[in-house]
Amino acid sequence: MRVVAALLVTCGALVLAGCGGSEDATQRFAREAVESRVANDDAYDPEGVHCTGNPRPWFVERQATLVICAVRRTEGGCDWFRVELVPLATRVTTRIRLEERNAGCVLPA
Repeated sequence: MRVVAALLVTCGALVLAGCGGSEDATQRFAREAVESRVANDDAYDPEGVHCTGNPRPWFVERQATLVICAVRRTEGGCDWFRVELVPLATRVTTRIRLEERNAGCVLPA
């Protein structure tokens, strides 16, 4: 229950942060990481991945450290994956985990 509440708060913050447009660099990085993760799993369509972007409170973009990606299931519906962006000394890596099964295919802006 705490995970769902935290997800809702995070997603709500992203919705309040601003409107979406074209895919930003953070979204693309997270999407490509999730596509790689599910590429060999027949339960998912790796081309059916879309992710939340950087928050833009008061029109000032902030670097996201948490991205939620919806991944289309081959049997219908979408699962949500949590992508944590982890900065290392010379690069950024990701921690990806399944956040919620059959959570819906529409993400907050």
